[in-house]
Amino acid sequence: MKANLDDIYLFSQTVLHEGISAAAHANGLQRSKVSRRLRMLEEALGTELLIRTTRNIELTTQGKELFALTKQPLEQILEGVNALAGDLDELSGKLRIAIPSALMSTNLFNNILTEYIETYPDINIEVENYQEGVDLKRQSFDIQVLPSVVKVADTSYVQFSILPYRCHLVASPDYLARHNKISSPLDLKEHRILTNRYNADLLAPHLNIALKSDDLYVLLNMATSGTGIAFLPKVNTRISIEQGALVEVLTGMNYPEQHLTLIYPSSSYLPRKVKALIDIFREKYS
Repeated sequence: MKANLDDIYLFSQTVLHEGISAAAHANGLQRSKVSRRLRMLEEALGTELLIRTTRNIELTTQGKELFALTKQPLEQILEGVNALAGDLDELSGKLRIAIPSALMSTNLFNNILTEYIETYPDINIEVENYQEGVDLKRQSFDIQVLPSVVKVADTSYVQFSILPYRCHLVASPDYLARHNKISSPLDLKEHRILTNRYNADLLAPHLNIALKSDDLYVLLNMATSGTGIAFLPKVNTRISIEQGALVEVLTGMNYPEQHLTLIYPSSSYLPRKVKALIDIFREKYS
């Protein structure tokens, strides 16, 4: 399906009049018709152009590009529209990822990035540190990864669960030898607990949370050095436990299962380069 010039005109009118209803009134059309033609334009280009809200409209990154094109001569508009549609099917360009610092340095994320970069060398990746949900459309991110306990910025976004995991309490043998014995959860009150913001709510409220850090490796290293008892995902402590640097505390405790959430704006208008990354996530960790 090719983009229709009449639809591009209605798109520019919608932007200029700051809304679909106003554009329809200015052009003597029904609002439903303008809305339908805009949807057809988005389908033809394979991308969302407008962020629709109850009060107004905003432009996506591609919408801004198209509106800039409408000010050019007709020939340049056609060339630009073809290029815009083609870019979304290319395995090149820029891809932006939002991810918490706790996940940035994990083998999980590094393995995915390595495979993606080696498979698609023409794509430039930008990874930014965000602890909370971001508005992907307005902030021009392609994808976000968050722990399941974090609220997603927009519930209309696609959410896909990956990598279920559980946390447990661990400490170094030296720490346990130097401090009072732990035989029940009540004994934890006498100890320093190390955790991150996402897992703290899983612990009893009366505990002494001596440190909260978004960097899981800081918590792991401090537990290994005997600073306190760390509450960490089992996947992060496995090697240290196998090597004897850490031991599990209160082995009978079973905390709720958590997972990571893969978030992207839409399944309808998904650039090929974003779909390729999502496929790797799903293949490895769903």
